[in-house]
Amino acid sequence: MAAYRRITAFRLLGIIMVMVALPLRGVAQQSEFSDASPIIEFPNLGPVPGGGESNLGPAPGTLSTPFEPGSATAGTSVGAGRRRSGRLPRTRTAAQPATKAHGMQLPEPIAPPPPIESMASAAVDLESMIVDDEGPADGLSLDAMLEQMMVSNLDIRALRHELSQADADVLTAGLRTNPLIYMDTQFIPYGSFTDARPGGPTQYDLNITYPLDVSQKRQARTVVARMAKSTIEAQFQDVVRRQVDNASRAFVTLQATRLDLLTMQAAVRRRELFLARMQQSARPDDAAAMDAIERTVLLLERSREALGDAEEAFEDAQEGVAILLNVPPEETSFLQPRGSLRDTSPPPPELDELAAIAIRCRPDIHAARLGVTRAGAEVRLQRANRFDDVYLFYDPITYQDNRPTGQMSSHSWAIGLTFALPIYNRNQGNIARAESNVSQTKLELSSLERRIVSEVRLALREYERSREALEHLERAIVPRMADVLQRKRDQLEAGTLSMDDFDVTLDDALEVGQQHRDTLVRHRRSMVELNTAVGLRILP
Repeated sequence: MAAYRRITAFRLLGIIMVMVALPLRGVAQQSEFSDASPIIEFPNLGPVPGGGESNLGPAPGTLSTPFEPGSATAGTSVGAGRRRSGRLPRTRTAAQPATKAHGMQLPEPIAPPPPIESMASAAVDLESMIVDDEGPADGLSLDAMLEQMMVSNLDIRALRHELSQADADVLTAGLRTNPLIYMDTQFIPYGSFTDARPGGPTQYDLNITYPLDVSQKRQARTVVARMAKSTIEAQFQDVVRRQVDNASRAFVTLQATRLDLLTMQAAVRRRELFLARMQQSARPDDAAAMDAIERTVLLLERSREALGDAEEAFEDAQEGVAILLNVPPEETSFLQPRGSLRDTSPPPPELDELAAIAIRCRPDIHAARLGVTRAGAEVRLQRANRFDDVYLFYDPITYQDNRPTGQMSSHSWAIGLTFALPIYNRNQGNIARAESNVSQTKLELSSLERRIVSEVRLALREYERSREALEHLERAIVPRMADVLQRKRDQLEAGTLSMDDFDVTLDDALEVGQQHRDTLVRHRRSMVELNTAVGLRILP
């Protein structure tokens, strides 16, 4: 009877160990981490505000062109960091419906086992250790990651050439039209001139035609090009803002998957230890003990499979960080996060102040404002284009050859103007289009301002809600759950509580532990989202 109770105690201990490190998920967080959404999107500057490009996309039949500033080319994406370390399979009692998630399959009812060491305290301690683990001392911090990304990210380095190309556009816009040189010969006789067929004398001309920009089109082009460059600079800063958001999200994902990996590693280690103890104490002729060992081996293999999923998820997160940092593939496995997920910073300012900061600091709205100015410069350019250049004709020398008539040759000069009469084409269509573009760009600016305020409001709301949820968990739910576990353990040892009921309580406690970690990750992500929405790193 004592041996049977000892085996039963080992079974109960094994069941509890299975549940200690079980990586459970809340419903909301499960959908968040199971989606295969990419964390990396190829950045592009997008359409230049005020540039007059159609936001409806290329018209049918338009020839496709390579990527250039102002094009909204869709880029590739790389998915990484999905948390795929799902639940370990759990058995159910025969009396429970298949849809019930609580309880396990236990042996037939027997007398309560003698008191054993409870794993409830160990579960709480393990959860606290995992949540507070900041990673290796030589790991990669968020600040170091962002600094390295600004230097090494290939997408940012590629788009930086847009600024050089904008400088080239300014240079091109400021170039003057080249003058023309024309040389000709006139009055060349077929044979020679005679008294009967007089003509000539033969004339040699050198003409210089110089274009005069009387409407100052060159100055207007230069202003437009400079405004376009300023707009592209602001768009590039917005690309950096979005890439900082991508990098911060990837870093948090790396931290979250690392916590899952630590949880699964602890689960496998403890289950292996428990199996070894069972094998040492069991007798070969004890059928019940052998069945318990076989069942434990099956659970161990399942936990190892879940550990493989956690390792893959962590490797995926490392791959995403490596792409952002341009880390060689052979060094990807060495990327380890360093930093706490806990929020130790003071709360951010109020909504009105955050919205004002976003309107003042975000580079995309700065680009939109510059776009309005550029659209006005486009109107002035199109109005200057109403008048073509006036061509000044200057003939510095005309040489008339009088030698055939025995007279002295003569020299002369000429001057003239050539200009177009603005009767039919006064660039009316382009002027109307540029004026309409000004109104369109102003409306886009107003719409962007409203969207930015909404983004800040939603981000702040998520930050406050996630912080409240985390504080509520740590203040009320987690301590109360620990008290409930202790009380249920005492009842189990006293024989007044069945093992099934204790298993349900322990399952609820471990669900709370996983919810605690998921809420902590959610709050950390909300901090990143708030920084991105404001356009300024107000939270660490």
